[in-house]
Amino acid sequence: MDPQALSSLFATTYNPDPNTRKRAELQIRALSKEEGMLPAVMQIIGAEAVDQSVRQACAVWLKNRVERDYVVGSDSQKTDQSPVSAADRAALKSGLLQLLSTAHSRPIRLQLASVLRSMIFRDFPQEWPHYLENTVALLSSQNPQEVYAGLIATVEPIKAFRYRSTSTNLEAITGATFPLLLQIGQRLVANPGTVMAPEFLHLVFQSYKNAALTALLPSQMTTESIVPWGRLMLEMINLPVSLPGMDEETMEKHEWWKAKKWAYASLNLLFSRYGNPSQMPPSLAKRYKPFAEQFATTFAPEILKVYLQQADLYVTQKAWLSKRAMYFIGQFFCECVKPKATWQLLKPHFENLVSSFAFPQLCFTTEKQELWRDDTNEYLRRTFEEYDDYQSGISTATSFLLTLAKTRTPTTFMPILSFIQNMLTLETTLPEQRFGALNMVVCLSSVIMAHPVVKKDIDVFLINNVIPLLSSEVGYLRAAAAEVVGALEQRFVTWKTPEQLAAAYNAIIKAMDDPETPVRVHASLALAEMLRHTYVKDAVKLIIGKVIQTYLELAELTELDTLSSTMETFVTLYAEELLPVSAQLTSRLANTYMRYVQDVINLEGAEEPSSDAVEASENKMYALAALLKTIGTIVTAMDGSPEIMAQLQQILIPVILITLQHSLIDVLDHALDLVDSLTYNMKAISPDMWPIFEQMYKLFKNNVVDFLDEMLPSLDNFMSYGKEVFLARPDYREMIVDMFEVSMASQHLGEADRVNACQLIEAFLLNLRHTVDDKLPRIVTIAMKQLDTPPKTRSLRLANLNILINSILYNAPLTFQIIEGLSPGFSRSVFDTWFKSMNEPGGLPRVHDMKLSIMALCALLELDESAIPPSLKEGWASIIPAVLAVFKQLPEAVAQRKKLQEELQEEDDEELEDDEDALLLNHDDEGEDVYDEDTAIRDVMAREVGNIITVVNSILITALQTERLQQNVEKLAAEGDVIPDDESVMSDEDIEEELGYISPLDSVDPYMAFKNALTTFQAKNSSGYQVAATSLNMDQQVFLTEVMRQAEQKEAEVAAAGQM
Repeated sequence: MDPQALSSLFATTYNPDPNTRKRAELQIRALSKEEGMLPAVMQIIGAEAVDQSVRQACAVWLKNRVERDYVVGSDSQKTDQSPVSAADRAALKSGLLQLLSTAHSRPIRLQLASVLRSMIFRDFPQEWPHYLENTVALLSSQNPQEVYAGLIATVEPIKAFRYRSTSTNLEAITGATFPLLLQIGQRLVANPGTVMAPEFLHLVFQSYKNAALTALLPSQMTTESIVPWGRLMLEMINLPVSLPGMDEETMEKHEWWKAKKWAYASLNLLFSRYGNPSQMPPSLAKRYKPFAEQFATTFAPEILKVYLQQADLYVTQKAWLSKRAMYFIGQFFCECVKPKATWQLLKPHFENLVSSFAFPQLCFTTEKQELWRDDTNEYLRRTFEEYDDYQSGISTATSFLLTLAKTRTPTTFMPILSFIQNMLTLETTLPEQRFGALNMVVCLSSVIMAHPVVKKDIDVFLINNVIPLLSSEVGYLRAAAAEVVGALEQRFVTWKTPEQLAAAYNAIIKAMDDPETPVRVHASLALAEMLRHTYVKDAVKLIIGKVIQTYLELAELTELDTLSSTMETFVTLYAEELLPVSAQLTSRLANTYMRYVQDVINLEGAEEPSSDAVEASENKMYALAALLKTIGTIVTAMDGSPEIMAQLQQILIPVILITLQHSLIDVLDHALDLVDSLTYNMKAISPDMWPIFEQMYKLFKNNVVDFLDEMLPSLDNFMSYGKEVFLARPDYREMIVDMFEVSMASQHLGEADRVNACQLIEAFLLNLRHTVDDKLPRIVTIAMKQLDTPPKTRSLRLANLNILINSILYNAPLTFQIIEGLSPGFSRSVFDTWFKSMNEPGGLPRVHDMKLSIMALCALLELDESAIPPSLKEGWASIIPAVLAVFKQLPEAVAQRKKLQEELQEEDDEELEDDEDALLLNHDDEGEDVYDEDTAIRDVMAREVGNIITVVNSILITALQTERLQQNVEKLAAEGDVIPDDESVMSDEDIEEELGYISPLDSVDPYMAFKNALTTFQAKNSSGYQVAATSLNMDQQVFLTEVMRQAEQKEAEVAAAGQM
């Protein structure tokens, strides 16, 4: 293959003419299958004379080709895949490391590194036996480029095998390379001016961290290894780095700080996962406890000492630290709080760390000031997100403060509060520092309000130190003060006097008219938290229109989803007051929603959206979800006002349609909830709503087949309240049956999805009785197929059985005809399965299941004798005992359902309870390790990580070694060995009542229905009735009398109600 012609072909892929570019891409695709293509591409990549962009395009193509087609399994579903030939694979293995050593372009090296990782995972060590030998040679070279290639050749296989805890490959790789990596690292730290020193050190520490990610190798736990490696990492952290003329953003990305980041990360991992015996999960302690005990006493104090020095250098402005370095230092301090040994070392420094390390990160910065001045929306977004950003200083400081306050409360909490108090009361405190003190209160609000002594006087603290700041001349102090009020009120402030509460309320209301947007936002959120006070609730009622107007304006201005979510509280609480303006309010929200949707469509429609555009689209999605939830709250609150509901429906139809038409998956569930609320609350389907039904079907057929669960309530409503339209529209009936068929047959759906499909067709049969005979054969046939290979989950087995029972209730003769047509005598098999469920405890677990069986059995009793299949005549007399068996279970199921409804209501009415026991108030700081809820969670997570790694291993093996596994399976099968299948075991999970499910059978009284059916049975089939009656034992006869008595009593109640 001619490399020069191939190079021209890759160059053509940059041609501005799309047709020319497309032709070149198709030619490259055709050549991809030819042997010799890969060596030719490698030759182009290594040719310095070729344009950089062409070489980079070749590198990207090579990476994609190897990742996709290096080995193609026999089970591949892609017909256009052609595996890389053996000759080309050999050429890759012989030339790739050399190519890495000559590549000077970082983007090209990254692509080649990905190629190397893919190859290593598939071929090492069996198919690439000399790999380690070649890597060691590169690491031992005097040529820096070759050493760099050797470091890449070390880190990439470590990444490839880091989750393969059972593989010996990782130990082989580290055993051969780590002694050389250690020498390289020691040499470079001693001579940091060496060419490419930071790049080399970056890869050295990255290799170490990845090798220890899931398990610490035996070789890494030896004194001969841990001592020099630990010393090297500490020397790296202590190494002064001078980068004059660089701004902080550039320094964050510099290789020196990347190298330091990996050194910090390695040390933190060694301590937190393997070297902290008191916090070590039992699953790890079995293996690492001796190492951990030695590490905690010997190495952890040295690490803490260095970290304290680095923090001091930063505080005294003698050294700069990157955000990641600050994060790792802060996290290590947190880890040192709970173990007794490290806490004793940290304890003398904690007050200084609070005031000098944590506090400055919470103060108002120049960056915040610029955002406050130039972009208040971005300021607000960062304010709400920075607590969750683990790289942010606020997140680091908050974690440290909370760990101190929650786990070493007797020693740390009061000194921290004294520091906050001093910063807020001293006249010399600068505004940016006062902001930091307020931020500390927000960070510690959960601890403050859980402390039995402190929370008693928190109202005094607010009145004296926070409420006055709502009138400060400094805007950001007003915003921070409002945020403090909201954070503390969220945990129930008790005001000692009405005057104090009134002062706080009036200050917050005034702040809602502040000229600065962040102040108005935080004041609005604080007001929502204060609504539990009767005084505030009554006062807001008088100005609710103005309050909602403020929320709407702020939501539109800032696009913060939290504002829309909080608005729901007001809508729910003041539904009656908002009734006159609900349509106007909904219209405004709908207009905002439509505008945001158009923004999302435009952003996502860009050919190559930037990262900023993607982030903007994601933020819009959050806002869209919040808007739909708020609209949904309004719709729910207006239930009982048909005229208002009709207006809301007309306003919201375009909102729902545009969401469905553009498949806005992230908010689809909220839109479908809205459809459910509108159709259910109206108890009717207006003509304008039917396009939504059609669009739901189109959406299901296109790409959201797995959203049937969310669609089900609305589809049920369409059938329940739109029966006449379904009767007039055969295409609508076909849509429902098609959705059922697709869901039951789809290989992409699980059994939970098929349960939803069964419930859909059950609603179809119950709501359209005696009108869909033409659909019954398809429905029954699908349900019968499920009996051939019973579903694994009990829920699907029951749901499928309910389809057959529903079919019998719908039209028993036709159902029997269909079943017998599939296989003569098959009706008996159905009956055996059904009767078994009725007679075994919990076989019919829900009230609906029982009523459905009773009603279907009643329908059977009313059949003419000639309609009974021959295979069932012999057992027809057992129907009455079966009905009685269900009636015996029914009262208990009804009582249990009622109990669940009451419990659900109680849960809705419960208020958030105080969390006083979260603090370790009586903990002995001197003599104990701390084992708290966080430590328990870590234990669980350690077990889960182990499970996840096992799953990842399984997935990787399955994906990348398919042919080998397939051969093993075939060999096992040939030898007659049993191949276990975890999914072959039937599931017996509990099936709970679905309290939100409303069935047409709810209005039917089963006792009266059975009495009438029994009368009909006696009239139509007297001989059969006589056999059934005489077959009852004494207990059954007595119980039958009781059932008849209840039926007569209910008939009397109905008659009495009719006369009134």
